[in-house]
Amino acid sequence: MSSENDKDVKLTGLQKAMARKMIASWTDVPQFQLESEVNCEAMMAFRKKQDYKLSYTAILAKAAADTLAEFPTLNSSWAGDHIVEHEDINIGIAVDTKRGLLVPVISNADRKSLEEIMEELNAMKEKSSRGNFTMEEMQGGTFTISNLGMYRVNSFGSIVNAPEAGILAVGKMQKTVAVGEDNDINVVYMMHPTLTVDHRVTDGATGAKFLTALVERLEHPDENF
Repeated sequence: MSSENDKDVKLTGLQKAMARKMIASWTDVPQFQLESEVNCEAMMAFRKKQDYKLSYTAILAKAAADTLAEFPTLNSSWAGDHIVEHEDINIGIAVDTKRGLLVPVISNADRKSLEEIMEELNAMKEKSSRGNFTMEEMQGGTFTISNLGMYRVNSFGSIVNAPEAGILAVGKMQKTVAVGEDNDINVVYMMHPTLTVDHRVTDGATGAKFLTALVERLEHPDENF
């Protein structure tokens, strides 16, 4: 339904390119999603112990990179008649900018410390206010993270950022009543990450093993970072 007060909004070149890519990802890539839950109590305590400001996105990026090293199938791309398993683990971080959604990349994230990743995220945050990322900074990603935990979003699923094989979507932490191993009842903060995977590259069992290992890393940060 339209009215005389409606107006046409012209798309920028970036918006047109993003639309084409999302249409291709949605129509050409058979995707499946897996959701899990993370007890965030240990991660919250770990974050407070650091002598620098550490974000949850940095923890997610490092945990994902280290888990991708364990499951290289998820660090791969579909290439028509074969699969390319990437040597480098480059984590794309979806960020909202004045130019629209952009995905700058943290290269070789598995070889970097949490503090180094945090430094790159701080630089991304500064650039996102202007939206002046270079093409080089947005190329070479092998896996993407979309974190909407700063908004009132409990959980969500993302579209694979083709040609990457996987994307992790994370919403906000929520207070949840949890039953412990000894049937004790506690109120804890929980997170519900959703993994979306290109089904041509891997199967549900591998995706489930990856997500399980990722959750283990996030729930035991002192042992893994």
